[in-house]
Amino acid sequence: MRNFKTIIAAAVIAAIPAIAQAEWYVGADAGAQMLQNSKNSGGTSSLKSEQDAGWLVQGEVGYAFGPWRVEGEVSYRSSGISKVGGATGSGDVSALATMVNGVYEFLPQSKWHPFVGLGIGGAYLDDGTVKQSGANAYKGSDYQFAYQGFAGVGYDVTSNVELKGQYRYFSTLDYETKASANNAKLTSEYHDHAVLLGVVYKFNAPAVAPAPAPVPVAAPAPAPAPKAMPMVAKNYIVFFDFDKSVVTPEASRVIQQAAAAAKSNGSARIDLTGHTDLSGSSKYNQALSQKRADAVKAQLIAQGVPAGQIVTVAKGKTSPMVPTPDGVREPQNRRVEIVLP
Repeated sequence: MRNFKTIIAAAVIAAIPAIAQAEWYVGADAGAQMLQNSKNSGGTSSLKSEQDAGWLVQGEVGYAFGPWRVEGEVSYRSSGISKVGGATGSGDVSALATMVNGVYEFLPQSKWHPFVGLGIGGAYLDDGTVKQSGANAYKGSDYQFAYQGFAGVGYDVTSNVELKGQYRYFSTLDYETKASANNAKLTSEYHDHAVLLGVVYKFNAPAVAPAPAPVPVAAPAPAPAPKAMPMVAKNYIVFFDFDKSVVTPEASRVIQQAAAAAKSNGSARIDLTGHTDLSGSSKYNQALSQKRADAVKAQLIAQGVPAGQIVTVAKGKTSPMVPTPDGVREPQNRRVEIVLP
């Protein structure tokens, strides 16, 4: 028991940084759904119903921490009935559901991020009065356990607004209805497939801050000489936008300064070290930091610095300038350091 409590305490402590970075959001979705054919059977009665395509709306509220999301959801879906027992049918089947979902988001550091999720909850199922060839066939409503699975992809329009599309399978345990002819108890099924489009608003998404001003580091002043020599900056830093390796206009001006200093100082070697913030996987960020170093190298070459004098190193998310919890988008960590030895 003591070991179990220790494990729980360690898990809670480890989760505190992620919870502190929780990103609250609300969302809404709408789309088309298709209810599978339902068997409505009990005793000597058996009435198979066939449904037309229906519609679905839902809303959710939740929060994200790293790639994980936990959310509460309320949905309403409705399908018209086209056939009952092989004959012409009429009526509709609706479901009002409240669910709790767990969602995992892939590539959270990218604008495009696929996701998968599972949910459990309850649904109020209402068949109203279903007719067969104009005559009452069965009716009823029931509250039943519900579950669902879904997968889709989201796209960040801004740091606060996300568009998404998804496929969703929703089902409940069998629920009770009654045959109109003899009031006999029937067992009905509910299995639904839906395609949805939606939007999410993130309340406290980290703002995309402008790149910080360049921070050149001045070398020590030269020893006294008959003629004063100008001080030459030896270290430079250029910054990048989130999940980007494109050199910004501000960064380009710093690179021009570094190239001019390298040529005037006769530097035989220039070291470029690429870095990222702590949002995303280590593998992805390692490649991104290399792309950033390569982008700066290309600019230096364009400024007349020989390619053979430039050495690039990629450190990914291993050496942040500003220490943060994993998953935080810190602008000053998205950088390439230029060093003239």
